[in-house]
Amino acid sequence: MKDTTNENHLDFVGDDLAINFINTRRMVEGQLTDTLQSDSDVKAWLRRLEVPVAKGSLPFGDGVLLKGARGLREIALAAVQDRKSGKKPSLGALNRFLADAPSHAVLTTDTANNIRMTRVYGKQTVEAFLTPVAEAVADVLADGDFNLVRHCEGNACVLWFYDRTKGHRRRWCTSAGCGNRAKVAAFRARARQT
Repeated sequence: MKDTTNENHLDFVGDDLAINFINTRRMVEGQLTDTLQSDSDVKAWLRRLEVPVAKGSLPFGDGVLLKGARGLREIALAAVQDRKSGKKPSLGALNRFLADAPSHAVLTTDTANNIRMTRVYGKQTVEAFLTPVAEAVADVLADGDFNLVRHCEGNACVLWFYDRTKGHRRRWCTSAGCGNRAKVAAFRARARQT
């Protein structure tokens, strides 16, 4: 089994839950790789990004959550691509996820007695289980600044990000990854010219 520990940092490069979800499909060693391979992977990814989901076993068969998550990811990717290119995105499939969104608020306190409100979502259907992600997609589509939603300029990179940098000049998914490869390639190109 391949160790993906070093690749897990890519779960956060999008700087937005919806964009991070789209980025669960990425290039690894030149191969398009899906980091979501099982229902457990989906649940673990949601927990790592602190997405509020109901706990316990799933009330649907094995692989159903994975299929739903991959479907939602394709819906999100298509909508973001359409929105970024100025096209009207198709919203019907995303609205179906949002329509099945039973949730309630829960208040908790931490050790300093700070009160925090979080939403707890139902899990009777795949759509309800994935509602926090669908809501994040809806939020970025409705309120996101698509001048700042960008595709990495790295050669063959499939990752997206929401540029929250101060100067809004971010070009790469990561400076250490695609940014470094681009700098090395530019350096080698200049060296060949001399």
